[in-house]
Amino acid sequence: MILTEEKNVFPNLNVMARAEKLQLLFHQSYPALFISTFNAILLSAILWSAQDHTVLLGWFTVLFTTALARLYIFTRYRQIKPEGEDILTWEKPYFATLILSSLIWGVGCVLIMPVDSPIHQAVIFYFLIGMSGGAISVYSAHRSMTLVTLAAVLLPATGWFLFQNDFVFVGMAIGAVIFYLSAIRAANVLSSALQQNFLMTHELKKSRDDAEKLARFDELTGLYNRRAFYEYGKVLVNHSQRNNEELAMIIMDVDNFKKINDSFGHAAGDAALKQIGKIMLQRLRKSDVFARLGGEEFGMLLPATSPHKAAKLAEELRRVIAETAIIFNEEQFKITASFGVTAGQTDIDELVRHADMAMYQSKESGRNTVISIIAEITGDNGNLEAAPENDG
Repeated sequence: MILTEEKNVFPNLNVMARAEKLQLLFHQSYPALFISTFNAILLSAILWSAQDHTVLLGWFTVLFTTALARLYIFTRYRQIKPEGEDILTWEKPYFATLILSSLIWGVGCVLIMPVDSPIHQAVIFYFLIGMSGGAISVYSAHRSMTLVTLAAVLLPATGWFLFQNDFVFVGMAIGAVIFYLSAIRAANVLSSALQQNFLMTHELKKSRDDAEKLARFDELTGLYNRRAFYEYGKVLVNHSQRNNEELAMIIMDVDNFKKINDSFGHAAGDAALKQIGKIMLQRLRKSDVFARLGGEEFGMLLPATSPHKAAKLAEELRRVIAETAIIFNEEQFKITASFGVTAGQTDIDELVRHADMAMYQSKESGRNTVISIIAEITGDNGNLEAAPENDG
């Protein structure tokens, strides 16, 4: 419930888009591991009668070992479930194993090519074209990975066919080159479209979060504003009533704030309010709700806190504020504040009303003091009994 200090949760939209593209690759390329292995088994079976069995088994063993390495990376990724920029630490191992697997397909298929069987050579090329088409669909989110994978899979065999004396194979190779050039354009279009989509998504999220922050936070002090105080305060009140827990409230108002503005300028007054915000962030708990309610007035709602502890906290804040020097434009001045404390299982409006009453009594008694008014429910009708207590 506490406001933490402002952090830049969108350090670089391009980095976030890159991380999201990698996340998409991990999601959609997982089945490709098994498809690649199945195709290797099928191709080995087709070549079994035309190629040396040791060569085929050696190629398949290397390819299967790489597939296991990729499977391990995918499994670890799913176990760790990285988020945000942490996803990018998996880019290098993903890319390295993908390129290794692609080279084993591309270069390996040249090595297992039966030199005396044109039909089996054509079958191998058919498999490589199919693997290349699959790479475009699977890795299209990342342009570089798509193009490098295609090159590793397709170009070794294409080069091998280009140097054959058979017109059919040379024609197939030329067709493969045209296919690769077309794939470059397709990869550019798909990758750019995804990049723009991811960027737009993150920009919209950033704009929405910025608007949400402006609606709930005080720009000067970084604390919650009045709207957020009442919104989250009602949640705390309902929780304390359901669980029969103590709930205390402190209202604080800076003394003679107009004189500070008149003597040192409004910028000095702003510096004083910022200093109070820092003190509150340092002294209050994460479970507390505290805000700048307006002007020089601040409110604190303290769950599971007795009236005595709330008054003790108010006294501590009063002392720290009074002892802390405000430095502005090489000038130094000090401020004081008056505190009103209340507690009770009632609605937030009544708590604010009684804390305000106590705070005004503090003002009337000389300022720079803490006054407690304890509000207690006397029955279901919600009547309140107030008992003043001076802790100053």
